[in-house]
Amino acid sequence: MRFIIKHEIRGRIRVHMVQKRMTYKEADVLQYILDEQKFITRAVVQSRTGNVTVSYTGNREQVISLLQNFRYEQAKVPEAYLQNSGRELNEKYKEKLISKIVFRCGEKITLPYPVRAAIVACKSVPYVWKGIKNLCRGKLEVPVLDATAIGVSVLRNDMETAGSIMFLLGIGETLEE
Repeated sequence: MRFIIKHEIRGRIRVHMVQKRMTYKEADVLQYILDEQKFITRAVVQSRTGNVTVSYTGNREQVISLLQNFRYEQAKVPEAYLQNSGRELNEKYKEKLISKIVFRCGEKITLPYPVRAAIVACKSVPYVWKGIKNLCRGKLEVPVLDATAIGVSVLRNDMETAGSIMFLLGIGETLEE
């Protein structure tokens, strides 16, 4: 495999794998191969950038040789390792969180207050309704508390607080997923 050494100090080397794009599976395969080596203490493979950081003990030439001789198609990786990696799932949720934050900031910057207030009022209805349904069933659970916080904020015409509460609840739901 071709690579370029980007940075190096004793016991640590960072390289860029020369390839068009590194898939999540390729990153997992390379991660597995590096983790299995006795002389490598830590390895981090970044699929987005194609960079690999390797901390090692012993001879630098072992790391260089391993990377030069590495081929994705020849690597033997247990299927369970690839299925349980979580790399792709982590990236998916990272992108979800970032898009929620960017959308929230963009909304606050671009939309005038009356429009934002109307949006917050509309978005608050499902939360309040869910809280009311829980109360009708005689349950005092988290949705009731959420509905109370959002409902009181809307009734006080404090749309910023209501919007912030719903934003944080949305972030919490994404993290819980």
